[in-house]
This record gives sequence, structure tokens and C-alpha cells, in this order.
Amino acid sequence: MSGAEPTLVRPVRAGLLSSARGNLLIVGLGPGHDLRYLPAAVTAVTAVEPNPVMRTVAARRARKLGVELDLIDGVAEALPFADCAFDTVVSPFLLCSVGDVAAALAELRRVLRPDGELLVLEHIRAADGTLLGRLQDLTESPWHALADGCHPNRRTNTALAAAGFDVSGLATGTFPLPTHISRYLVGRAPVAPHPTNSADTGRVVR
Repeated sequence: MSGAEPTLVRPVRAGLLSSARGNLLIVGLGPGHDLRYLPAAVTAVTAVEPNPVMRTVAARRARKLGVELDLIDGVAEALPFADCAFDTVVSPFLLCSVGDVAAALAELRRVLRPDGELLVLEHIRAADGTLLGRLQDLTESPWHALADGCHPNRRTNTALAAAGFDVSGLATGTFPLPTHISRYLVGRAPVAPHPTNSADTGRVVR
């Protein structure tokens, strides 16, 4: 995807990051492509990246761009931050490679403030019944081994909804690339409001 970054991914990434605000967390910073597109509304930047090579590249990019960055070695499933610590969390091609999607999403939601937003840019599985979807299923094991743990066929939209995010603002698209990771999910996913439960019966009050 780094080869496609300048021409194909950049406009999508830049459009997504334009809505970032306040105290920002990027989980899975990678080589730091997101740092180029941070708007003035972002007041502080923290990032988590488990790969030491990627951390070195990202730190160098941050210095070049003049971005003051707190870069931490960590994983999405166990974020070392307090509850409700961030206004915006960015998930840039992250959830395809985490070991436990549900645990990672629970952590992303935990560190977001109640009025916060998750900014999503993720590889996803193509629609059922499509040739691309079948290809993604067939190549999952070898691709996972070759591509730093990436699963090309995860149903991320469903996982986000199950984790308590509002997915109504998410859209799907396809990068014009001859590859099985061309399908993507992008958009803003705020924390979904909790239903109000009856204190004595546990039933949802309607």
C-alpha cells in the first residue's frame, strides 16, 4: 500500500483526517503517513506502533513535518491510557492485522471520550458472492504469513457495530489496484449512545 499512497490512498486519508480534533491517538501508526494531514484542530498527538522499524521511520517523518509526537511501543488490544483520554482515535489499516479484533475495538472505545470519534480506514472483505471475496478467503493464510499478520477478509463494519460504534457514516470503496486488498472501509464512527435501561427490570425503556 505504500506504493499506492501518493496517488490513491493519499486523497482518502487526507479527507478522513480533516475531521480530527483535540487530543488525537493514532493506533498502528506504521510509517507515519497520517502525520502529514493533521488539521489545526488537533491539539496533541499520541501514537502506538509495535514495530520498531516503523517507529523509527515514523519518528523521522514527524521531525521532518514538525509534528510533536508522543510515540509509544504498544498494541491495540492493551492500550496504556486512561479511560476517555482522547477526542479522536484513528484506525489506519489496523484492524486487518490485530490478533483480537473485539479486544482492540473495546480498547479504542474505552479511550475515546463519550463525544469522541473513531476515524476508520481499513481493508475489508468484499461482498459475499463476489470473486474478490472468494479470493480473499482463499489467500488469507498465505497472505497473513507474508504481510505482517494482515487478514484480507475481515468483516470490519460488523465488528465495529458490535463494539458499540455508530457505523452509519462509514462508506466502502475500492482502490483501482490489481490486488485482493483493494476493498476498503472509510469514515467517521462516533461512539454509539448506550440504550437507557430500566433499573428494576433490565429491559430497554422505549
